[in-house]
Amino acid sequence: MSFARQMFMILGGCFLVALGIRVFSASDLVLGGTAGISIVLHHITGLSFGVLFFLINFPFYWLSIKQLGMGFTLKTFMSVTLLSLLSDGLTALLDFPIIHSFFGAIIGGVLIGFGLILLFRSNSSLGGINILAMFLSRRHGINPGKTIMITDICIVCSALLVFDYIQILYSVVAIMVMSVVLGRYHKKSPIEKNNKLIGEMERENEASGLGQSIIP
Repeated sequence: MSFARQMFMILGGCFLVALGIRVFSASDLVLGGTAGISIVLHHITGLSFGVLFFLINFPFYWLSIKQLGMGFTLKTFMSVTLLSLLSDGLTALLDFPIIHSFFGAIIGGVLIGFGLILLFRSNSSLGGINILAMFLSRRHGINPGKTIMITDICIVCSALLVFDYIQILYSVVAIMVMSVVLGRYHKKSPIEKNNKLIGEMERENEASGLGQSIIP
């Protein structure tokens, strides 16, 4: 994939995610991951989502460099920065009417799902919990799906501090919609294929008694 096409897909992906988050905001919904933490803290502190999202992702870049390489990390940093700017820009420019939470969950979930697909296919991400999950998987053998599920549940439950339980239920619907979109349309990115290959090589090494991981 050419560099120009990757940049175009990152821009398009960030715009779709930012628009989905704007829909969520108009519907009083919350997400999992660092985006969810940023939404909850936005309601508690009054700071903008973009600023919080940008700052919260900083600790994860070191893990990304260690586990996924500098190229992936730089594109992830660019995506996080771009999403932060677009989110605050859409908040300032688009005066969304209040949307019923059910419709907001469907519309926002679809937008964010397709936005993430574009980012994954451009070999980028929005950092955060996904990087942590991969780090724990590599170093401690913890299933990344379990890490993401547990952290998302904790983040959504923490939203009870600022949202009522009905909004939390609709937020779960939104997360399910995003999962369906990703499961239906997502194709593995180069970094994911590489991680799968590394995992297979590590298992082969262990089976042959080498006992030495190829990951430093």
